[in-house]
Amino acid sequence: MRYYRCQAIIYALFCLLLLISPAAAQKNNFRVDYTVKVASVEEQLFHVTADVQNVNQPFLELSLPVWTPGWYTIENYAKNILRFKATDAQGRRLPLIMTRKQTWRVPTKGVKQIRVEFDYKATLLSLNQAKITKDWALFTGTQLFLEAVGHRQSPSLVRFDVPAGWQIVSALKETAKSNEFTAPDYDTLVDAPTQFGKFDVTRFDVEGKPHYFLTTPAGAVPKEKAQKAAESFAKVVKAQSAIFGGLPYEKYIAFYFFLPPDNNAGGGLEHNNSHVGIVNPRAADSPERLSGLFSHEFFHTWNVKRIRPAEMWPYDYSREQETPSLWVSEGLTNYYGILAELRAGNLDREQFLEIAGGNAGVVEGNDARNYISPSNASVSTWLGYDAPVAFGISYYDQGQNLGYLLDLSIRHDTAAKQGLDDVMRSLYKDFYQKGRGFTTEDVLAILQKITKRDYRDFFNRYVWGVETPPYAEIFGYAGIKAEKKVTRTPRFGFQNKTNDKDETEIVAVLPNLPVAEAGLQAGDVILEVDGMPVKGTWLNAEQRAKLLPKIGQAIAWKIRRGDKDMTVPVKIGFQENTGYEIKERTDATPEQLKLREAWLKP
Repeated sequence: MRYYRCQAIIYALFCLLLLISPAAAQKNNFRVDYTVKVASVEEQLFHVTADVQNVNQPFLELSLPVWTPGWYTIENYAKNILRFKATDAQGRRLPLIMTRKQTWRVPTKGVKQIRVEFDYKATLLSLNQAKITKDWALFTGTQLFLEAVGHRQSPSLVRFDVPAGWQIVSALKETAKSNEFTAPDYDTLVDAPTQFGKFDVTRFDVEGKPHYFLTTPAGAVPKEKAQKAAESFAKVVKAQSAIFGGLPYEKYIAFYFFLPPDNNAGGGLEHNNSHVGIVNPRAADSPERLSGLFSHEFFHTWNVKRIRPAEMWPYDYSREQETPSLWVSEGLTNYYGILAELRAGNLDREQFLEIAGGNAGVVEGNDARNYISPSNASVSTWLGYDAPVAFGISYYDQGQNLGYLLDLSIRHDTAAKQGLDDVMRSLYKDFYQKGRGFTTEDVLAILQKITKRDYRDFFNRYVWGVETPPYAEIFGYAGIKAEKKVTRTPRFGFQNKTNDKDETEIVAVLPNLPVAEAGLQAGDVILEVDGMPVKGTWLNAEQRAKLLPKIGQAIAWKIRRGDKDMTVPVKIGFQENTGYEIKERTDATPEQLKLREAWLKP
């Protein structure tokens, strides 16, 4: 018995040495430097070289992420790798042992330096993918940079090798050389998008720090319109900075592509000091209208990039990381994206409240909200983040809804002296700045400290539960009417996309609904509906309104199938939508007016 105990102790000490050795190596100037080369525009290949220095351990594991934080989908980036190899300082090939689907173990006993090289096929314009075209290239670090397991805190230098005449813009820290950038640690390295090529750059400064609005393709957005958009963005930056007392970065970059995405990952995706937007090409006509998207992604600078759920602290790039708090990370960001627009002057009070009513209607009009809580939806997002599930709710919408309700409740409980801003500041100061993530219990503790009220019942009902909140009561705290409305809108039953000709193309037909009954198919292009031209994503609001009196009737659709145009009769179905009319009351009490002004002031 004593013998086995000694053997167990020896084995435990051996394991401890293996765990300590990477940390010891970090202190011994361990680092991984990278070169990223646009190796072939025609074949859409990056060539990535990782030079690992000052290795001092018997083996080293190198792992490529399987997902990009903020886009909760497993992508398995290693599937795009070609010709992966490792060599020592003398150029001798080293054996590679795969321990996981995209983790390689390299024996390094007596080897101080190794070089890893591979090609990476970059074919998708997507928020969480990489692409090379004849005019530009884009990637984020999660796609190309290997993690040296156990060395997350080690610094890196990154060199870029691009075709002559191409610009280089990266969210990484600049150096004296235009093609070299640095990162203090691996998390910073992989959270940084980089773009090469031909594109337009508009600079605007806020609080003495440079901000860049990149627009691709080059020439898509006229200079004066890009400048107008930058002015609206700058107002958002100032409004959000005021919440937290300053900007937490040296520079900020907004990468915008006025092009259709190559998959479902369009819209916006946040990073540490940047975000990427892939938007409808028609948005180039009025890019200042992108301030809502900009505001949402910019608030992520604090919420989720710094204020982060404990389950995602630190990030694990090798697997899914479920958390019940995405209604905070994404939903409250939705709320603050809109609130910052109000504070910036990009929205007026009536528009702000109209958005609140529309969002409450979206939430309450979804039958799934009677079965799935915002907390549970946060956990299950990995089932179908960028693809529809059979039955689900949006924690973006639910969280935004809760943002309105929590802000008003806090202001009511504190006689308008404090609000949700104070909760966000506390999460930033007491959690992020102290190097830790937050839990739901932490949020409850902050709420109780601020309001002197236990919010557990609120959470039981509306965060963990599926009850309908008392909208009239809570909005009434500010003398604001919240009245439920039920309306009808046309429904046809299909999913669509904007193709490369800015046309509306059917991508899926839902069974037992008008489009299916009319015999339309995926791939059909919709040219006209009831004589009205169709462009881009679908009919606009004015065109849809013209169809309301014709619900139940068959109308003519002009479509293109292959190389033939045809006209097909399609019956107009309908769906009932729950909405809320939310407006300021003229008979508010002085106490209600005080709360309202504290909430809605610019």
